Amino acid sequence: MKNYLLGVSLLILAFYLIWQQGANQIDYAEQRATEEQAQKASQFFVEENSSLSDSNTDPFFTSIQATSELPFQKVQETGKEELVSGLATELSTVTFSNHTGGIRGIQLHQSNRLSKAYDQNHTQVPLLGISFEDSSGRQLPNALPNPNGFQIIENTPTRVVYRWESKSNLRIDRIYERQQGDGYIIKHHSVFTSLRDVPIAIERVRMSLGSSFQIPRMYNPFDQASTYLSVGYFNDGAPLAEGCSCATCSGRIDGQKEEFFQLNEMGPTGKIEPRRLSKAKWACVNNQFFVNLLRPETELSDFRVWGESVQANENERSEEILGITGAISFPLGILQPNESKEFTFSLYAGPKDYVELSKLASDQKKVMQFGVFWWISEPLSWSLNKLSSLCGSYGWGIIFLTILVKLILWPLTAQATRSQKKMQALQGPMSKLREKHKGSPQKLNQEMMKFYKEHKVNPFAGCWPILIQIPIFLGMFWMLRSAAELYGQEFLWANDLSEQDSVAMLQGFSLNILPFFMVLTQWYQMRLNPMQLGPEMSEAQRINAKMMRFMPFMFLIFLYFFSSALVLYWTVQNIMTILQTLLTKNVAPPEGIEGIDDSGKNESSEKGQSNRNQKVIEDELDEVSKNYRNLLGLKIRGRIKRSDLDIRYNERMKNYSAKRLEAMTEKKKILAEEKRDKLEEAYQALKKELESGS
Repeated sequence: MKNYLLGVSLLILAFYLIWQQGANQIDYAEQRATEEQAQKASQFFVEENSSLSDSNTDPFFTSIQATSELPFQKVQETGKEELVSGLATELSTVTFSNHTGGIRGIQLHQSNRLSKAYDQNHTQVPLLGISFEDSSGRQLPNALPNPNGFQIIENTPTRVVYRWESKSNLRIDRIYERQQGDGYIIKHHSVFTSLRDVPIAIERVRMSLGSSFQIPRMYNPFDQASTYLSVGYFNDGAPLAEGCSCATCSGRIDGQKEEFFQLNEMGPTGKIEPRRLSKAKWACVNNQFFVNLLRPETELSDFRVWGESVQANENERSEEILGITGAISFPLGILQPNESKEFTFSLYAGPKDYVELSKLASDQKKVMQFGVFWWISEPLSWSLNKLSSLCGSYGWGIIFLTILVKLILWPLTAQATRSQKKMQALQGPMSKLREKHKGSPQKLNQEMMKFYKEHKVNPFAGCWPILIQIPIFLGMFWMLRSAAELYGQEFLWANDLSEQDSVAMLQGFSLNILPFFMVLTQWYQMRLNPMQLGPEMSEAQRINAKMMRFMPFMFLIFLYFFSSALVLYWTVQNIMTILQTLLTKNVAPPEGIEGIDDSGKNESSEKGQSNRNQKVIEDELDEVSKNYRNLLGLKIRGRIKRSDLDIRYNERMKNYSAKRLEAMTEKKKILAEEKRDKLEEAYQALKKELESGS
């Protein structure tokens, strides 16, 4: 009982420290907001994808002035930015800007694949906004004298066209096309046409990937929003030899194919070094559930990718909004007189939906970032969507997916259970071997291996279910943490399966119910499989057993703040494990194991077939009798003999002889005397039980 009181006390202390940390952060944020209000005459409020930076400022590199050799005019007045909505479908509506003919925002509508609407706003540089740069990657800010001078010349339900023209120099057309059945895909064409009678040399074009900001989440000390914000790419060519720009020499686990740079990996500069790709397939900017993914339709050489953090405002709760932005660039080259060069791209701007992304070319599904366990996460994601469509709910889909996985692993788990029962039945003979060869570890290992082989027992068989569950759990974790299908999905009392199942807020701390159900099921599961704490166990084994008792409470601390979808999966898995334990716990040990005495000989072979067919008592023993039998190393089913009881009792009492007690320290002596008294109590109770039943 004292162990449970200690565990509950530590648990309360842990929650208090976590709550205190959250309260301190809130106080600090409020203080910071007050100071900023005093320093500024006005303060801007921006929701979700937002920034305080000026929309005409490019954040990537120090700008240089356009040289006199470039065919552009001097900077003029930029004029007022004008926004136009277009290419609307049932999934989303696009807001275009005359600022270089880019996309200022995309409004994602609620649909059967997205349960909650979301706005992808690009308040800094518009998505697909363009500029020019030199060969070293430095931007030429005066190359477009009037970035807001793009005029819309066509706006139909399926096509939007912007045009900018410099007198007798250059014309730029920005063309967007989208059909109703294209999903979240938008086709884009950028056409550069020379209007001069002599060649024009334009080294490179930079195109923005837009920006992405953290989605407002409840407080979670173990899962930071900066890990979800990243700039990524997919390269299908060989690594470039120069510098350290390839994924192989950068030392990341993703390899040279795909690579994602998280916000928290960008260091003090808040930037990543330009990545030069030999054969780029796509580049992206994304947060936890949504992505801007740009794929060139034709192969582009010397393709470069940039990324950096952006200055973020604070929301109404005085919480900082983290953000990330990115861009690509590619060479334009020389335009001959009246020549046009067209660059075609496919833009996916929408939720990180594995089902939809897996339909796209060039492995765009890799933007899900399932990690090293993608081979588990991908089939789990596919199965979850199939089951959810059949059940009509993602909550029920998670439940049935968990049951399905558990049923697939059932034979392996059952085999492990049988192996554990064998090992329990052999504890007596094995302790005898340890005692006999305790001074010779090598000899002990040889005898133990021989012993396992004779009785056909695999000591490691019980570990397989745990080893298999680890990658499945991690695969499920990576799948559920970025599944946009769960965003806004309701189930039972949870308003959002991608978030904590909060039922109330107490001083900024979310009160979640489902994690407590998870702990109760795991605690009961462990209670059905108590560890054998006989006198022959070592001190290390006893410490390990005590630590295992606290495992459910440790899981509560870690899983309390994670999404309700993940906690629901773990709870259902515990319930299935309990069911399997109840179905298999009364299965008797295999023939030839239960009757082994301490010398390692099989009594059943000596007593003949009649003893093996002895009728087993069907009545369930109470918990006290089971504990007494476990303490003395006796079987917990069937009749026991008085001679067996006496033998087991006498053997264990040898460990507490007066001579051994004198050799112990005072502390160990007290513990040993307590164990001796428990053995005496168990022996007397079982002896009385046998006498009353005879």
